[in-house]
Order: sequence, then C-alpha cells, then structure tokens
Amino acid sequence: MVSFDVQSLFTCLPVEDCISIVTRRLEENNMPVEYAVLLRHCLTSGYLLWKEEFYKQVDGVAMGSPVSPIIADIFMEDFEEKALLTSPIKPRFYKRYVDDTFTILPLDKVTAFLDHLNSLNSKIQFTMELEANNSLAFLDVLVIRNPDNTLSHTVYRKKTHTDRYLNGDSHHHPSQLATVGKSLLQRARGICDSKHLAAELQHVKQVLHDNKLRVPRLRHSERVKPATVERVPAVLPYVRGVTDKIGYILKRASIKTYFKPPKKISQFLPSVKCNIPLQDAGVYKLDCECGLSYIGQTKRSIKTRVKEHIADVKNRRSGKSAVCEHVQDRPRHYIRFDRPQILAKEHRFLPRMIREAIEIKKHPNFNREDGWVLPSAWDPIINKIKSQPKHTTARLHDTVSSYCKPPKRFSRRVYDAWKTLSWTVCSFFTLIL
Repeated sequence: MVSFDVQSLFTCLPVEDCISIVTRRLEENNMPVEYAVLLRHCLTSGYLLWKEEFYKQVDGVAMGSPVSPIIADIFMEDFEEKALLTSPIKPRFYKRYVDDTFTILPLDKVTAFLDHLNSLNSKIQFTMELEANNSLAFLDVLVIRNPDNTLSHTVYRKKTHTDRYLNGDSHHHPSQLATVGKSLLQRARGICDSKHLAAELQHVKQVLHDNKLRVPRLRHSERVKPATVERVPAVLPYVRGVTDKIGYILKRASIKTYFKPPKKISQFLPSVKCNIPLQDAGVYKLDCECGLSYIGQTKRSIKTRVKEHIADVKNRRSGKSAVCEHVQDRPRHYIRFDRPQILAKEHRFLPRMIREAIEIKKHPNFNREDGWVLPSAWDPIINKIKSQPKHTTARLHDTVSSYCKPPKRFSRRVYDAWKTLSWTVCSFFTLIL
C-alpha cells in the first residue's frame, strides 16, 4: 500500500492546460465553448493586496474560490487518465480524493511509478508515503493489512492530536456542546469496521469524559420528525438562562434558532488585511487647479461620494453641490476628481464632523459652510499645523479600483502638533459629555 500526494495542487495548477481540458470536454459533449471564455476570465483575473501593493496570480488557482476545486478535479481526472494509460506499471488498485491517492502495487515498482507520475507535467509533482507496520493513513482513515492480506480500517489520528475539544464548562448552548459527541460517534460508525468499532467507541467516550461532555445516546432507528412550517431562522447571542428560553419559545412557533457566542477570538485580534482608504467613511478633499479645494465628509465610502460629485457636475445640479457651482461659475477650472485626498478615516459622527471643520479652517476652500462650529481656543493649534499638511492622495486608478497609495509619514513637528490637537479634542469630549 502506498499513498501519492500532489505538492501544492491548487497553487501549481497550470491554468492554460485546465482551460484546454475544459474546452475539449465542452466540444465532446456538444456544449457551448463560450463557457471556456468565462472560465479563462475567472482563472486569470485573481489578485491580492499586500502592504498597499497589488499582486496578480499568474498561474494556479485561488484557494477558497468556488471554481477552484471543480477545476482541480477536472484536471486531475485528465491527468490520472493519461498517467494510467501510458504507465508501463499497472496498479492493482487506484483511488483518488482531490490530491491524495490510495494505491496498491508491488513494492519494487513504487519508485518507478512515482517517477512516471512526476514526468508527465513539470508543475505537478508527487510525494509518496509507504505503509508502515502493515498500515497506511489515507485522509482520516487508517487502513490496516491483516495477516491474510485482507484490509480493515479505523479512525486515523496524527501523533500530535491532543483529543482536546470544546469543553463542557464553556459558555455555549447545550446543542453546540452536544454536536461534539454526535460528530465523533458518527465518524466512528462511518469509518470503523466491526473489528475496531468497539475500541473506537470506548476511546470516544473517554475523550468526551475528559472534556466534561455528555455521551449522546446511540439511536438505532431514526425517529420520524413532525412536519414543520419553514420560517426565517433567528440568530441570537447565547446568554445562559436567557436566550435558550427564548429559543424554546420560538421553537414552539416553528422558528429555528441559531445561537452564537457574544465574542469571538477574531474580534480580539487585529486585522492583517490592508485597508483601502476610498472604501472607508471619513473626511476628504477635492482640489481645483485654481488653488482652492472642497472639503467634505461622508458616512459612506469616499469613493461613492466622489462619484456623486461627478454626477452633480454632469447634470449641472449647482443648487445641490458646491463643487458644481464652482465649476459653473469658473468654466475653465478643473476639479481633480481623479486625485481625491483622504484626510481622515472616521466612521463616528461627531469626530468626523469636528475633523471636517478643522480641515475647512486649514485649507483655502470654496465650501458654502464652515461645518461644525469650533471654539476659538482651537485656532492657535490649527494655525500652527496649517502650513505643513501631508495627506494620502489617490491615484487616477483609484476612482475605478479603489486602490490608494500608502500614506506618507508625518514629520516629528507635525506629529507633535497633531498630538496636542488630539489631547484638545479629548478634553472637548470630556466637557460636553
């Protein structure tokens, strides 16, 4: 027994070969070959954003994409068909699941068969694992060769497996705790043969006991469930003694209830994804070639607000837009819609309004209003930093793709000024609250 595994299947798939295989299959089944054109668009348009830089995937398919497992399986079907047809060595048994195969062939021919697989495509390379102690792990199944050359099977666990599951003392709904035991028992009955089932069930019971979980009852027959009316399910944060009672009441009304923990670990960890400034709410600036600017704020994405300004100018809605009014009064002036400047990213209403008012005071502008009324005590601080603004300017590409250049760092002098301003804002909030 031997297992052959493809190294990094999804990221190493040859896209052009995959498209050729799909095109041939479409022609053989009298289906429109235009599907292959759509497939090419899906497979060659992948990109990612890392540290404010875009990267395009030139080969392979994206892991997590709905089309990736389908394309990978189609490619592997064609690959193994050619491999088995052209191989001088014919395995006695060959089965594959995605990128992992279970094969039976003579021991002295294993290396030759591996070399044959690796010679078919330079991008698709296999590794192999031979049976040890008359057993071989395939997925989560441990296949055992008996003395009479018959095969038996049981659950496979890695040596690093700790048997630690959701603890029974955890603040989760009882149905979620019960799912752990049910899934372990179902896996045992689905994988183990009669020879190993009793030992696996005993192991599961011990694991559930160690994790303070109840052992569910084994039902030999499925009960007929009463007919229920399909309704929109309810999702509630689980609070022991409260939402479980609400769920019981909703159940009597044929409303299924899903319980979720109030907090997740992901909420306590910082996000490593790059933020795209034009997709955030905040304060922005549109420059005119005359030297004046328009300062605005929005609770939606800045990209959406800039598009609305462009529409106002096209439709000549001067009564609604100060930007349109400025363009109409000065026909030769050009608003740089292609280079919006993100002055601040802020979703909260009051800080956003205050920041807009500060920016209006800092920059020469053609705004109709001064925004939020600021105390006169703020003027010295605003005037101090007025001469050294540094902001992120969006590229021409941003209006379409929402990509923005990484923000430039402030100088030490400007940083100290902003630090003083932040302290003043905090003091202001303390007074009004």
